[in-house]
Amino acid sequence: MDVNKSFDVYLKELSKNQLIDLICDYNKLACIFDDETISYNNKEKKDKLINKILDIKNKYIKYIIESLDLEDYNILKRLILKKVKNDFFNINRSFINYLVDKKILFQKDNLEIPSDIYMLLKSLLKNKNVYSYIKIWNRIYKLVDGIIIAYGLVDRNYFDIIISGIVDKEKIVPKIDFYYKKEYIIDDKKIMSSKLSSKKRIDSYYKNNKYKMYSNKEYVAMGNNSYHYSIKSYKKLIKMLKSNYVFKNDDIKFVNNNIVIPYLYNSLNEEDIAKKNLEETITTLFEFKGEKLKHKMLEEIMKIRCEFPLWEYRGFTKIEVNNE
Repeated sequence: MDVNKSFDVYLKELSKNQLIDLICDYNKLACIFDDETISYNNKEKKDKLINKILDIKNKYIKYIIESLDLEDYNILKRLILKKVKNDFFNINRSFINYLVDKKILFQKDNLEIPSDIYMLLKSLLKNKNVYSYIKIWNRIYKLVDGIIIAYGLVDRNYFDIIISGIVDKEKIVPKIDFYYKKEYIIDDKKIMSSKLSSKKRIDSYYKNNKYKMYSNKEYVAMGNNSYHYSIKSYKKLIKMLKSNYVFKNDDIKFVNNNIVIPYLYNSLNEEDIAKKNLEETITTLFEFKGEKLKHKMLEEIMKIRCEFPLWEYRGFTKIEVNNE
């Protein structure tokens, strides 16, 4: 990545519509951070729009940084404060594209960053208050992710109950709406997974308000993909794997990332499809001497799902519903 000309030079290369988009992004952030918005109209000349952007440049960059989750903050910190190899940009392409979209980085023949933006980022990334703020909001992002994992869809009234004890709770909806990594859709009535497309299922979930209540700590654990660590069936799975394979901590991490987490957290609550995908994954990743061990492994993983929140049960588990 090249540190190059100043920000104003890059702004002059943008189209009028791109400048207006940047101002619109700033105005959204200004509303979140209780700051004044910028007034503009489409008839204004580029030079005037550029001057308005330069006036709020420092605040814009700070607000963008304070809207990141902890993972992206650490990626940015590494990008700005350390030397990185070419594969770093490929691995983190989604975040790099986000920074380009927000006009923090610019894609030329090489990736470029304006010199004044670079210096500003160096200062912000060394600021302990900025880091503390991001840690707080990272937990909120994970909490909302966990709510979606538990229910698939939650009405706004119940969502407000969940977040009622959080400081600055009125900022949560506009801030998660700005969050580029969100995998949910927000409107006045509900927040729902982007994976939901069936109107019948959406209506069914929305009308069923008999939610199982979890603690905020549990929602965060779901959002962090770590909720299953305390499930008895998961512990039994790991014990079974250790008794049949030479299993180390890295192997457990591999099973979590490639088998358990996709099956529990990332799949729709459609049992037949989830089971088929699980079986294909296990067959691809493991070598079995016979079918017996394969089916045993499949069975043990499926048992974890019986102790995991399911959308159609509004966060209750299959075991809880069957025992009613």
